[in-house]
Amino acid sequence: MFCIETDKLMLQLEVVAVRHLLAHERILPNVANRLIMEFKNWASLQNPIIVDENNIVLDGNHRAHAFKELRFKYMPVCKIDYFNTSAKLRYWYRLFENFPDFEKLTAIIQSHGGRIRRVETREKLDLALSEETFSCGIHKQDFFAVFTFPGDIVHDAISAYEVVRKIEETLAGEGVDLKYIPCQATREEDFCDGLKADACIICTPKITKEMIVDASRQRQVFAPKTTRHLIPARPLNVNVPSLWFKDEVSLADINERFKQFLEAKQVKRFAPGQIINGRYYEEELFVFYSPEEGSRRHYQG
Repeated sequence: MFCIETDKLMLQLEVVAVRHLLAHERILPNVANRLIMEFKNWASLQNPIIVDENNIVLDGNHRAHAFKELRFKYMPVCKIDYFNTSAKLRYWYRLFENFPDFEKLTAIIQSHGGRIRRVETREKLDLALSEETFSCGIHKQDFFAVFTFPGDIVHDAISAYEVVRKIEETLAGEGVDLKYIPCQATREEDFCDGLKADACIICTPKITKEMIVDASRQRQVFAPKTTRHLIPARPLNVNVPSLWFKDEVSLADINERFKQFLEAKQVKRFAPGQIINGRYYEEELFVFYSPEEGSRRHYQG
């Protein structure tokens, strides 16, 4: 095991058996198929996936799925203490564009057994979503509403997100465009002011880390794009040769090889707010590189 101690939590880099990885969300087939094709041609795995102490995949479900499909025996992971307060659980909201009138949405929700109640303000919507377990919200310009489902339809976190999935599929069938947005976006004034008249946001149910762990242990998975985990620190660019993970070696041997591989590299810490390889990272980064690579890497703050 190779450990990086940050100000907020420990990052434990190690190799685990792919068969022990527990997904907590279903994958999106188009994303998974693209990754499978890429991994067939990649010589190395650039970044480890993020897992908890029980090997529940918090970030990297599609990469873990691709490794399973390609029959890799092992996979490098970054293991964290999921219940550390600095590891945040957030959600993906659904943004629908070229949206039909509200009566159409009401009819769709009611066809799935839902009940709708209007609330006056965004603050009251937030309060209702926090207090009413597994409730959902509607935000359309200055209109706010809560919708709930009876216990025979929604009785746990899995079924709550399953009914959201059914509603979004019904809307997609009506020709409505769907985007996934971070739940925090709806608290940004510029974002809300910029919403078009034909746009509508469905606020998904608030669930807990305990619900994620319980479902994963029972081999139950949530609908795609349920959770968004915010980790305060992340390792990047480990660049481990992919062929290692098909070798007929013991887990202990490959972990020792992995540890020695990382110890031969250097690690540079970057504060949050970096752009690396075209992607913006809001978390602290620990970037691995070989001494000869150091002068060739370029980062933007």
